[in-house]
Amino acid sequence: MNKTAAFLLKWTAIFLAASILIFGLVRLMPVSPVNQWLSTFDLPHTEENIAYVTKKMGLDKPLIIQYFDWILNFLKGDWGYSLKSHLDIREQFAQKLPYSIAIGLTGILVSSVVSFFLGYRAALHNRGICDRITAAIAILTQSVPSFIISIVIIYFFGVKLKLVKFFTGHGAYALITAILITAFYSTGPLARVVKKSFREEMTKSYVRFSVSRGFSREHVLLRHASRSVLCRLIATVIANFATVFGGSTVLEFAFSIPGISFFLVSSMQNADYNVLQTYILVVIIWMFFVHLILNLVLQLLDVRRRPE
Repeated sequence: MNKTAAFLLKWTAIFLAASILIFGLVRLMPVSPVNQWLSTFDLPHTEENIAYVTKKMGLDKPLIIQYFDWILNFLKGDWGYSLKSHLDIREQFAQKLPYSIAIGLTGILVSSVVSFFLGYRAALHNRGICDRITAAIAILTQSVPSFIISIVIIYFFGVKLKLVKFFTGHGAYALITAILITAFYSTGPLARVVKKSFREEMTKSYVRFSVSRGFSREHVLLRHASRSVLCRLIATVIANFATVFGGSTVLEFAFSIPGISFFLVSSMQNADYNVLQTYILVVIIWMFFVHLILNLVLQLLDVRRRPE
């Protein structure tokens, strides 16, 4: 079996196993969507009402039938309707996903670029200004939750100085601020990874030999060692892509951004099975493409395949 077939088989197994697991888990939630729906509309919880709403939601069928109906329709592009709002789930996701992807994906890309150059400078000048900055950022982001930073920014720039209106207009300032906070919280740890990788490369014979021939360390590291460091950076960043959706929850609430995380929390409160199930599968599909694309990039950067 070649690597491509093994990769596809692994992710197919992950998709099926996760779909079965989430299908079962959401039905163990203590709040029934039927009771939640009746309470929302102030309807009595009589046997007739419960039976009617249960049938209307399609929850009266055997679980195995419910599962196959759901998963087959999902694969066909029919993601069903919200049990709470009765709106098309795919349309709701299409409206809300761009906000979460913009925050998470752009934040990761910005932090990757910034951390690479900060880590590079920190490796060249150990205990220098860039090294101290990355260490301080790493400690700060591990000690202070992102919602505290959000509140401080909103109060200082929005309330105290009145320079930015976060909650009025088209919301561009709120979105940009959320992206910058996301990037800030990833930059410290990623920069330390880059610094460590460059420092390890500096001890290798090919770097020392090139420096002994008169080439500067800056030139040697950027020209010859950067590809190996990029491989390590990308391998580290892959895990961060799993948080593109859920990782922006706090920021979406803090800045009132109508992203998918905001929508997910509301669905959890209402025990909306269909939305929760769809969310998990969308995250798995997202991670499949992330791994597929970044693994291809890693192969292109592989120093063993492309010697200088």
